[in-house]
Amino acid sequence: MVYQDLTEQVLLNKCSTNDTAAFQVIYDNFKTFVFGIVNARIDDQDDALDVTQDIFISLWENRKQLAGIRDFKTYLYVYSRNQVISAYRKKNIRLKGETYLLEKLDQVEHSSEQYLFARELTTSIDNAVGLLPETMRNCYTLSKSEGKTNNEIADILQISEKTVRNNVSEALKRLRFYLQRNNPEIFMLLLSLSLLFRY
Repeated sequence: MVYQDLTEQVLLNKCSTNDTAAFQVIYDNFKTFVFGIVNARIDDQDDALDVTQDIFISLWENRKQLAGIRDFKTYLYVYSRNQVISAYRKKNIRLKGETYLLEKLDQVEHSSEQYLFARELTTSIDNAVGLLPETMRNCYTLSKSEGKTNNEIADILQISEKTVRNNVSEALKRLRFYLQRNNPEIFMLLLSLSLLFRY
């Protein structure tokens, strides 16, 4: 049998019945697609390759479900994105755009689709900002919430511009850590959405 000539649905049906040859064709057809999804989100290429392999291993382990999938490419996109989130939480891998998300947080659009997540993330950030030391909190708030320049903040707080830069940078690091620890799903979803605008 020439498996390459079979339709995608037939291949998936065969996979669900433990046909390794059919799964090899699925792997060959979609490995580049999956790697592209993963590599766009993970900072290290070796990590991206590992996660890509893990995705196909997981697909094989759950092969009984493949027969019921009608839009496999869409399913694979969502599945791969979720596996990236899972790997991020379990393996402490670094993601592209983490700092970008925090630095551009005020530019994330609060559409009806994103509103709930943005609102929860904003609440979490407000809580995290409240934990910052006073000078750091003031620098961050004046910079990110009020749009002040470093020079303006330095004049207001009577500190040097270098101190302002250092405090804002440290505040972003602390906020990232807080969000990763306390709101990983929301953080990752909005990171994914922001990356769509960036890449």
